[in-house]
Amino acid sequence: MSFYSTFKNGIRTALLVAVAMLSWTQASAEQAKADGQNQLTYQPQLENQRDPNQYCAKCHKFNEQQFHGVHLNKVNPNNGKPINCVSCHGNISEDHRRGVKDVMRFHGDIFSDKAPMYSVQEQNQVCFACHQPAKLREKFWVHDVHAMKLPCASCHTLHPTNDAMKDVQPKERVKLCVDCHGKQQAIQQEKNIKKDTQ
Repeated sequence: MSFYSTFKNGIRTALLVAVAMLSWTQASAEQAKADGQNQLTYQPQLENQRDPNQYCAKCHKFNEQQFHGVHLNKVNPNNGKPINCVSCHGNISEDHRRGVKDVMRFHGDIFSDKAPMYSVQEQNQVCFACHQPAKLREKFWVHDVHAMKLPCASCHTLHPTNDAMKDVQPKERVKLCVDCHGKQQAIQQEKNIKKDTQ
């Protein structure tokens, strides 16, 4: 076989491979285009969409009062979306089922020696996603004074049907202030006495 015939056969083979690849690429492009058109007409079924509240309730045993509290039947006034567990507690990681504490936790006991997992500002920013600080200040001046030093959860109960702070009468408000600040002063005096005796 001469060099010329080998060269000619090589070119013929290369052309056949190129034509086959071109045909395959074109067929793939047409299939992708058809798939794209199918995706545009696809409508997701409602039963396939996860309900975050039900997903959380599979592991967390909510009692009736907590699960159907004031937040879970409301919508966010800023975006109109329904409030669910994830709205306040955030998304979970893959390790969540193994006990990783990766969700927002609200720590209301301001007199506890245990440090909260999240700062006051981090906790309150979640609340401010729905409850606007300016409106809270208008409603009751105490919000302005305490919002950066105390978590909202120190006064407000987050899950029950009725918030204990709602519709508190003026005389009861004064008692709340006196009780809380009185306890705060007593703890501070106790710390001062311990400090002086050391």
